[in-house]
Amino acid sequence: MSLRDRGTNLRSRRRNQGAIVELTPLIDITFQLLIFFLLTATFQEDSSIDVDLARAKNQDKASKQEAVVLSIGADGGMEVDQVLVDPGMLENYLCAQAQAGKDTMHIRADKDSKHEDLVHAMDVAKACGLKKLGILHQN
Repeated sequence: MSLRDRGTNLRSRRRNQGAIVELTPLIDITFQLLIFFLLTATFQEDSSIDVDLARAKNQDKASKQEAVVLSIGADGGMEVDQVLVDPGMLENYLCAQAQAGKDTMHIRADKDSKHEDLVHAMDVAKACGLKKLGILHQN
């Protein structure tokens, strides 16, 4: 058998085998990326606010409970239990109410009030420990 015959024999063998794709490096890189993203990801507590809406069916039950009533005016003015409160002092007042044993707050917001004021009030209430929040509305 000559060298020339050997060369053609090797070439025909390579063509019959076809291309082989090695998946091992691809899998290695994928797992390394997965581990990288898991280690570098930052997890935060969800800042959503759980709200218990006042229901008309349980109106008698809700009126027996002591609840803090917060009113928000169209101009951003805030009134807690019919006492005008500076928005900067809202946290102090709500925390004092929570320490007094109240865990419910009802919010009455003017239809023209800013959404930002409502969300701020809900965040402060949650931080102070008022667990049950309700939004009052007209029928």
